[in-house]
Amino acid sequence: MGAVVKQVFLSYCGDKKSDMEGKSWAKLAKDTKIIDKKLTATDIDLIFAKVKTKSERRINWEQFTNGLQLCAEKKGVDVNAVFEKVAASKGPVLKGTAAEKVALHDDKSNYTGVYAQGGPTNVDNHIVHDISQTVNRNPADVRGTVTQQEMAAVTHGVAGVVIHDKPAAAKPVAKAAAPKQAAVQAGAGGSLAEIFASFAKGKEMDGKTFSKFSKDCKVIDKKCSATDIDLIFAKVKNGPAARKIIFKEFMAGLELVAGKKGMAMGALEDSICKAGGPVFTGTKAEANKFHDDKSLYTGVYANGGPSNADGKISDLSQIADRSAANVRGSKM
Repeated sequence: MGAVVKQVFLSYCGDKKSDMEGKSWAKLAKDTKIIDKKLTATDIDLIFAKVKTKSERRINWEQFTNGLQLCAEKKGVDVNAVFEKVAASKGPVLKGTAAEKVALHDDKSNYTGVYAQGGPTNVDNHIVHDISQTVNRNPADVRGTVTQQEMAAVTHGVAGVVIHDKPAAAKPVAKAAAPKQAAVQAGAGGSLAEIFASFAKGKEMDGKTFSKFSKDCKVIDKKCSATDIDLIFAKVKNGPAARKIIFKEFMAGLELVAGKKGMAMGALEDSICKAGGPVFTGTKAEANKFHDDKSLYTGVYANGGPSNADGKISDLSQIADRSAANVRGSKM
């Protein structure tokens, strides 16, 4: 039994240690359940202080056995009973704080969006495993600019930007798009080209303006969210370096919006044309009676202001002294 007890003693001493500190002695007493009403935790600390060398902070094997004997005397039992409890130990008992339950994490029935389907890598077709698949690792010049040939290798997907080893084929331009544009009847806001120009204020439109257009023309709804609009803009713009789109790319974006909303392109165009151009909003100033109510004006302001009350002074030159003076400004 002595060999087994010594093995337990060494396991509490720590790595590469042959003596035990007071903290480990207290933990051993607690783990082996030798502490009770007769032998308290305070008694354990006092016994450790009694058996250790005065100038030391640790006890060796011999001092440890002496401490167990004092524990047996304090409990009023045979020392072998204490040794048996220590021998039955399998080493230090490791404990930790268990995290509280979080309903939105633990209960998968509360999952929403792509996580309700198992996560983004299970619902998209791009299978993005790590960050290397969402960044451009293709060769670039000393300024970090990717060549036009390398830009052609970049395609945009819902899960992010995926880099292919070979340049992607150019997207086919639908020939039926132009006739549809010509067939649109001008509504309250005019044609799509006019609406595009009114938002873009030029020939190109950036992502912020495209989002404003979608909001003002009521393109955004439950089927096509603001996030979908941002992804569509990233998909139709000309490469990752581009930050603006032209009218042709704008029309391609509307095709994707119509598909997302599950409606005909013609119906979407009619809805946009009827919505009109940009909607400008601002903060309206609060009423101020001393400014808005002219019956409260006093002094020259009650008579229409200083220039209307005297009828003489019309500008600053009439109240400044322009007569001759010396270099110090004093009159001659």
